Amino acid sequence: MSRTEPMSGSASATPTSERAAARGAVLSRVTHPAVRAAALGVLVVGATVVGLRSDGIGVEPLQAAFADLGLLGPVLFAAVYAIVAALLVPASPFTVAAGLLFGPVLGSATALVGATAGATGAFLLGRGLGREAVERFGGRRLAALDRHLAARGFVSLLLIRLVPLFPFNLVNVGSGVTGLRLREYVLATAVGIVPGTVAFAALGGTITDPTSPAFLGAVALFVVVTVAAGFAARRMRAREAPGQAVR
Repeated sequence: MSRTEPMSGSASATPTSERAAARGAVLSRVTHPAVRAAALGVLVVGATVVGLRSDGIGVEPLQAAFADLGLLGPVLFAAVYAIVAALLVPASPFTVAAGLLFGPVLGSATALVGATAGATGAFLLGRGLGREAVERFGGRRLAALDRHLAARGFVSLLLIRLVPLFPFNLVNVGSGVTGLRLREYVLATAVGIVPGTVAFAALGGTITDPTSPAFLGAVALFVVVTVAAGFAARRMRAREAPGQAVR
């Protein structure tokens, strides 16, 4: 009987490893650059087709079309934004587009909702797939993210959102396999991405008049946020112990 016990333990471990490998394969497919590029390409092609069928759509007609939708316009845009962000496609162009379509104020609110919802979807994806699967995506950076979130999860994540120490997509998926609670994650994300979102949306909302004071102010805001975040990130990296630096 004693000889059969190790065999039993080994047999139970094998299905677990196989499931982890399967989940890792799913995440690898979802996060593959080709998949993200395809998702972005579909949106670009779709916009191009609409433009051609309507003999070209300028910014003003497009803004008017969304305005005619009323509240449904921002809701639909936020839904598309959320799906794209959950697929780990770079979301910054959509924040700029939100500002372009709805103006800096409503555009910022729309982008914040879409980005937070998409980041939450990626968080739940990571939690559902499990640690071993996400490690295929995050690698050593996932261990560094763990260290930052271990002591004070909410405060640490808020700082990570304000100061981009890690890629946005890694934080979204990687946080799902930490001990961070969903409520803390959503709140820290929604608050932490405000400065960057407002800067991008303001840039998009004023880009049609690049000589206006509003546009120049938006550019200045964007530069300040980017430089400040980069400086803070370097300072925080410098404080990491040797061999513990964020990669």
